[in-house]
Amino acid sequence: MPCCHGAGGLAGQYRFGGRSGASVVFLGIAKLVLALVFGNSLGRILGQFPIGILGVLLLFAGIELAMAAKDMNTKQESFVMLVCAAVSLTGSSAALGFFVGIVLYLLLKLREVECRGFGFCGSNHTKSSLEDEQASLIA
Repeated sequence: MPCCHGAGGLAGQYRFGGRSGASVVFLGIAKLVLALVFGNSLGRILGQFPIGILGVLLLFAGIELAMAAKDMNTKQESFVMLVCAAVSLTGSSAALGFFVGIVLYLLLKLREVECRGFGFCGSNHTKSSLEDEQASLIA
């Protein structure tokens, strides 16, 4: 799935019913027919297209792309996604946001491995292990 400039268009197509590769083919054919029929005047015609309608289409495409957030299973994944998005938006570079997201993800995974391996991150007892110990003491 593209995650760059074409992602908004594909998300919009998906949102409005395009579920297969055929939707992209039909869109391409429609654009070719319009270009052949209208020629240079197509630019003037599209210039008269209401900006508000384009804004609504963009809004729905953005909502569809934002739905990826519901697939985040942990707070760490959500944090990485938010930092990546924030750096991409403020630094005006998707590549910079991607790089920062990868580095942050690797640092969090490294921290997780070190904590498990050396026991530096607090108690090693989980809730279930404490319940098992209490049950064995009672029995």
